[in-house]
Amino acid sequence: MFLKFFLNFNLLMMIFLPMLSLTSSDWFLSWFYMEMMLMFFYSLFFKLNWDILSNFSSMKYFIIQSLASMLLLVTGLGVFFHSDLNLLLNFIFFLSLLIKLGVYPFHFWVIPILKNLNLLMTFLLLYLMKIIPLSFMNLILYEFYQDKLMLMMVVFLSFMTMFMGSLMGNNFLSFNSMLGSSSINHSGWFLLSMIGGLFWYYFMMYGLIFSFLLVSMFSLNGLTTFFSLIGMSGLPPFAVFFAKLKVLSFLIYNNYLFFLIMIIVLSVFSLMYYLKFSFYYYLVEKNLFFNFNWLFMSFLMFNSLTLFLLFF
Repeated sequence: MFLKFFLNFNLLMMIFLPMLSLTSSDWFLSWFYMEMMLMFFYSLFFKLNWDILSNFSSMKYFIIQSLASMLLLVTGLGVFFHSDLNLLLNFIFFLSLLIKLGVYPFHFWVIPILKNLNLLMTFLLLYLMKIIPLSFMNLILYEFYQDKLMLMMVVFLSFMTMFMGSLMGNNFLSFNSMLGSSSINHSGWFLLSMIGGLFWYYFMMYGLIFSFLLVSMFSLNGLTTFFSLIGMSGLPPFAVFFAKLKVLSFLIYNNYLFFLIMIIVLSVFSLMYYLKFSFYYYLVEKNLFFNFNWLFMSFLMFNSLTLFLLFF
């Protein structure tokens, strides 16, 4: 009874703390909420995973996140509490956010941590834990929107993150490793969407499709899993496609044509591993392919609503 209450309380706090951070005007409080989320995540991790290898990989995650948190705190004091902005402090602050998010060149920790996680912990790590660092990143990019060098660096990092996510995903047979590669790939899209002011739209579309995928995996619903994986890849007419379309429209408007071609090619590479895993669930469910249920109908309604809102 106590364990059930403990788990529910931790989950509730991990949902509540990001919303509390987004409504806070104090960066230090947001940093504190982020560290509280890390503590709740660890308590859940050790309660739900007793495997020695899982705990060993979690220690690596703890060390990496602790280092990034320390850098965020020290440099944040200089960035937010002094009017004369120091370029080195801003660079280290930005670098620590890249470590937190697992963005290139700090993507190395994502796959090892995910290998032994269950679906709930995967959702917490790849989505909820990213909200506060991404909001910090969005704030930094908004402050330096007129800095062309900063924008070009973000464009380069987003491209390399997409490249690594697309390349790594085709080398894995594990579903969790594939989700880690997908998360790395979409992190590149997160950075790119921030430049165009489309971050929260893209983040919400990705999060909802990702939630449908994990719920369908938990409920052993192969039909919804199949379509959710296709939706995660960014194929039309699913929600992530329209989010990517808005980002691509921004690139066309700002004449990033060469970069546009490159990320379309990378999207095709990432599509390969989405199709590989989705085809497996298609084969599993081929005899019951038209056995619709509430989860699949909810998935279709959400994507139809996204399409309707795009044009009206």
